[in-house]
Amino acid sequence: MARSFVSNLRGKVRNFSLPKHRPLVPLYEAIVNSINAIDERADKQGAFQGKVEIKVIRDDNLFNNSDNDTVKGFYVQDNGIGFNDDNMKSFMEADSEYKMAIGGKGVGRFSWLKAFSSVNIVSTYKDNDDFVTREFDFSLEQPDIEDSLKDSPEEKDYCTVVKLMDYKADYEKNVPKQINTIAMRIIQHCFVYFLNNSCPEIQIYDDEEKLSLNQMFRDQFSADDKMRTLIVGEQKFKLLNIKINEHNFPHRNRLYLCANDRLVDSNDLEKIIINLDSEIFEKEGYWYLGVLTGAYLDENVDMNRLSFNIPQEGGSLLPSTPGLDDIVRAASEAVQEYLSEYLSDVEKRKQERIKQYTTDTAPQYRHLVHYVPDKISALKPGLSNEELDDALYGIKRNFENQTKVECKELMRKLERGSISPEEYQEQFRKTIGKVSDVNRAALAEYVVHRRIILNLFKRGIDIKDDGKFNLEQYMHQLIYPMRSTSDDIPYENHNLWLLDEKLSFCQFISSDKPFDNVPTEERLDILVLDSPVVMAESKNSGNIYDTIAIFELKRPMRDDFNMEDNPITQLQDYAKKIQEGKVKDCRHRPIHVSETTQFYLYAVCDITPSLVRVLESMSYTRTPDGLGAYFYNRELHAYVEVLSYDKIRNDSEKRNKVLFDKLGIQE
Repeated sequence: MARSFVSNLRGKVRNFSLPKHRPLVPLYEAIVNSINAIDERADKQGAFQGKVEIKVIRDDNLFNNSDNDTVKGFYVQDNGIGFNDDNMKSFMEADSEYKMAIGGKGVGRFSWLKAFSSVNIVSTYKDNDDFVTREFDFSLEQPDIEDSLKDSPEEKDYCTVVKLMDYKADYEKNVPKQINTIAMRIIQHCFVYFLNNSCPEIQIYDDEEKLSLNQMFRDQFSADDKMRTLIVGEQKFKLLNIKINEHNFPHRNRLYLCANDRLVDSNDLEKIIINLDSEIFEKEGYWYLGVLTGAYLDENVDMNRLSFNIPQEGGSLLPSTPGLDDIVRAASEAVQEYLSEYLSDVEKRKQERIKQYTTDTAPQYRHLVHYVPDKISALKPGLSNEELDDALYGIKRNFENQTKVECKELMRKLERGSISPEEYQEQFRKTIGKVSDVNRAALAEYVVHRRIILNLFKRGIDIKDDGKFNLEQYMHQLIYPMRSTSDDIPYENHNLWLLDEKLSFCQFISSDKPFDNVPTEERLDILVLDSPVVMAESKNSGNIYDTIAIFELKRPMRDDFNMEDNPITQLQDYAKKIQEGKVKDCRHRPIHVSETTQFYLYAVCDITPSLVRVLESMSYTRTPDGLGAYFYNRELHAYVEVLSYDKIRNDSEKRNKVLFDKLGIQE
């Protein structure tokens, strides 16, 4: 006995894939059905003015603002061929092949019941010489469709209304509320239809506003006259270049992949084409949009038209089946050709900006422009200085690692004897050049660091906006981190070079640590212990220290010193305690000195009037620049010097000037 296949409506709807964030897909399906119905009527009866009207049904809550009313559904009306017997038969057949020739999948109507509670259809059309009206409901609550057909002698034109009613909650919350947003989404989805001169007049309206989508399209889009043909593998595609004249258009600089005249997928071209950026509208007055079509896309769109059944990467053994990546790459290259004038200008400006940045601000990256120009060109335009520095740092690290690998490989070849002397000389010449530039870049990076520190130092001694000067902690932290020792921090984390270059290599340095590490004991701002007999990295092992340096820092422009309370007396008291063996370092080790131990005592403070009186009373000699003073205390074996903040800054600038000049670094 022969049996016919049957289809379960609930099962079809349940298995229909419709993401919650795409609630307008059912509306698109209804609109495309209307366009197809208008085309079918034109094919059978001749040309006429096709019309599609979309009414937005909103929540009827009187207390809602009309601009923010929730969208509950849509009425889609057209003057197409209508639900005649052929179309009704197709509607009743799941996976119908009735519209296969124009890309119909026969499943679009199931999206209606996926997102809406019910659908009502009223269709008036001409049957022979008389108008008739067919009406029926389409819902999961009533799987069996009962349509009524009656004569409508009073009707004078074709009219079909599809009512999509009562959005389901998961979809309703994702529906745009603004009518112009919905209109633009429809244009995006049906883009190819609007490019056709035969596109019907499509309007959308609610109780407050009415828009012509055709006029919006004409106002905001201009298409290039020539379509570009692309061959990818053995497949042919057409690329249409479009300029978008609306600044607030949501899809800017994108590639549309369309199938059967509908948008299926899109790609952000700014992520693919390096120099395509968001400034194109400001500079050229348009956003770019590429529309890609082709039989290969038509044939491989999935049942729900939400994606393509095309592998991401094509198979090299099957050139007739390119992957999506191959297709997008080929289209992007064609877009680059179309936008070549703008993109070349962006590249030129980007290179000039990078050259200036690596010359004036970050010379440690300057060599990268020569060695890895492709990596530099691959940087996006418009990066902030912070983003550019991060990107260049990553390129620099990779370049340095690659250079190390090349050096090791060259040495291995030499050891194995697998390289001729001539080849070795040539490779050595190239490799040693890279190594030299890497080392110069590291030096440049440190010199830039010094420039920044000196700028911060200058800022620290200037008066603040509140009319006060920075506390001594600011300067202390800048020179050497407080509450730390040379055991705690690496060399590059302090800036003792501001005071004296030699201080960076002493045996032990303590900053803002109390004697014997006891909180109640006196704190030395900076204590430097050194012994030429003991290696610099050794800890205090009981040796007698050859030299001891102590720094005392005061707030910039402090002016309340007297003979009892001043940094010089304070420093000399520290030295006496150490000479008398009364103190231990912060690791509880005694600080041993002899009669020949030389002390260097430095008062870091501004020479204000009150300190001038102290210096004169103690017979201190002023330095030639007038910014410092010094005295030798024979009893303590101590050279005592007063360093003003201006003197520290000026002397540091002079010591580093040749390095700054070589790199072209300004303040």
